[in-house]
Amino acid sequence: MITWIKHYKYTILAILLLVLLPFIVVFITGLSTMQQFELELPMEAAVIFDREGELIGSLGKAGRFITLQEIPTALKDAVIAVEDSRFYKHSGVDIIGITRAFFANIRAKKTVQGGSTITQQTVKNLFLHPKRTLARKLQEMALALLLETRYSKDQILELYLNTSYFGEGAYGVENAAQIFFGKTVSKLTIGESTLLAGLLKAPSAFSPYANLDKAIKRRNTVIDRMIAVDLIESKKAAQAKTEAVQLKKLTGGTARYFLNWISSLLVDKFGEYQVFNNGLRVHTTLDLEMQKIAEEIFYGQDNQGALIALEPYTGDVLALVGGRNYIESQFNRAVSAKRQPGSVFKPVIYAAAVKEGWQVNSIVEDIPREYAEYQPDNYEEAYWGPVTMKHAIAFSLNNAAVWTLNKIGIPRVFAFSKQMGINLMAEDGNLALALGGLTQGLTPLQMTAAFVPFSNGGAYFTPDPILKVLDLEGNIILERKPDRKQVLTPQQAYLMTDMLRAVMQYGTGENVPVERPSAGKSGTTNEQKDLWFVGYTPDIVVGVYIGNDDNTSVEGYGGAVAGPIWAEFINRALADMPPREFPIPSKIVKDIMIDIFTGLLANERCAWTELDVFIEGTVPTEQAPCAILPKAPTPKLPSAPTEEPEPAPEEPVPAPEPTPKPEKPIPEPEPTPEPEEPIPEPEEPIPEPEPTPEPEKPAPKPEPMENQ
Repeated sequence: MITWIKHYKYTILAILLLVLLPFIVVFITGLSTMQQFELELPMEAAVIFDREGELIGSLGKAGRFITLQEIPTALKDAVIAVEDSRFYKHSGVDIIGITRAFFANIRAKKTVQGGSTITQQTVKNLFLHPKRTLARKLQEMALALLLETRYSKDQILELYLNTSYFGEGAYGVENAAQIFFGKTVSKLTIGESTLLAGLLKAPSAFSPYANLDKAIKRRNTVIDRMIAVDLIESKKAAQAKTEAVQLKKLTGGTARYFLNWISSLLVDKFGEYQVFNNGLRVHTTLDLEMQKIAEEIFYGQDNQGALIALEPYTGDVLALVGGRNYIESQFNRAVSAKRQPGSVFKPVIYAAAVKEGWQVNSIVEDIPREYAEYQPDNYEEAYWGPVTMKHAIAFSLNNAAVWTLNKIGIPRVFAFSKQMGINLMAEDGNLALALGGLTQGLTPLQMTAAFVPFSNGGAYFTPDPILKVLDLEGNIILERKPDRKQVLTPQQAYLMTDMLRAVMQYGTGENVPVERPSAGKSGTTNEQKDLWFVGYTPDIVVGVYIGNDDNTSVEGYGGAVAGPIWAEFINRALADMPPREFPIPSKIVKDIMIDIFTGLLANERCAWTELDVFIEGTVPTEQAPCAILPKAPTPKLPSAPTEEPEPAPEEPVPAPEPTPKPEKPIPEPEPTPEPEEPIPEPEEPIPEPEPTPEPEKPAPKPEPMENQ
């Protein structure tokens, strides 16, 4: 063995050097960083500007560095108990703690414990990028060992408490005490101290402003942990658990929901220390004037909800409101509330069909049909029969949407939705998808962003509100590169605009009082729990969501409640811009009169027509029977819709294998037996028909409408 070592000693030495070299580099770099670091470095939080360079606000405020002696014993003990109970026993890296956490996570089959020490967390806060990688973890461990050689345990704990983020812009324990309780940290009670300690794990999730009950539960968990490690007496623990939480009333201000969102994005990119201590200058996509209009309109609503405005050709977030009153509730519904979209999701289904080559005059079947004991219903059992896809989306016909999904196939919709920023779950793989019945729901930001490709020629942009970030010296440390995906051709996108314009001209959005050319879709889930209106003009894409956090019903429907908010924002935000028509891409043929029941060419002999647009080469050449036969009395058909929620289908089933796109009216297929699955509630009104068509006095023919 000794002979072997002597023979390969240089090889062994080279291997050891290769293994140790990264750690040597880390130690040298870390030593240099720490030598430059001063414990009492003044704090300067990031400053946020809008797209024109106007100041929006800052993330937190400057505070003083607090010595350990000024911090209550209860707060120090609570942090140690819940974050690192062996803090005074290890040398920066706790092998026992790492081993214990490893086996606990194995038993639970998920991450339930972490092995990071307070020293490691301090290093992460001060010196490292927040991205979680194995290399960063090794770097964190090496720097933790180095930090322990340079500072005492008390200094490290002091540093940790002064450089940790507690949420609501509170960076450092003194700022946290002032923001949450309106007092200096030395005056905190045991209950207040343990509540702050509980925030360190997940500041947003445990914020007492967002969810007081959850924050109290977390506080009590911290107290129980203190009992377990003998850092509090049972009597004091019991008293602390019954202590009432007296929070300081938050102040308002412009774009508070937006600033909170920016804060979380910046912390993910740069880490807490750099965001709240290094004086970053952050330029965002927000239009401050539009934001003020959105807040004036939305704040004070009777119900909760959100409003998002996006720029069509860049995806820029122009305005964002996450609730009716920030002081009342800091939960940002715009980016965090996952709610059932209902019929506002139907355009995604039809866009997937358009992507497969379907045209606005493709015939879809709004006929009562059973899919292996599942039969979706229309409102008051009203059905139109075979109609054009444009007519189906204009009047939000349930059975037509389910039939379309059944034809194109769920896998195609899954793939297309992913391109549109919507990651569906495996459990969503059933026909309820056509009616917006999703397992987890979508955020208002996701739903609004999905309409952007319809408005701009087919390009999807991942919403990103940050344009660039500069450091204190003015160096650009981050500059946005738009995440753009072409998901539809310009011609396909214009077909979607043509159909969604029909919604506004004579469909379920007819009464929405917008004052310029527009396209959009309403949505109302069962029992009126979620009301939506999402749509666009050539200049802006806007989504409005209305719904209560406790899932109680909202009086009204999407078009009647969310629609006017949507329209008022657009009317005011674009007041200085003249109305303009949607630009028409090349290779588009417009104003072709089509019979809605056959999808074929129509004329004045036909009772029910629409003016359609087509991609060159797809215009039908055959005339509808009504165009060549003598004019017959107009049958009485479903009347104009009054928006009502759609009744819930009883049993959803996965769709069968897709069939090729229709070029002519498609005959009714035989139902295919499929497995049963539960379905969420859909929504949207369906016109009320008579049981059978009867010849009567000719009804007035719908006025042809120009769709551009």
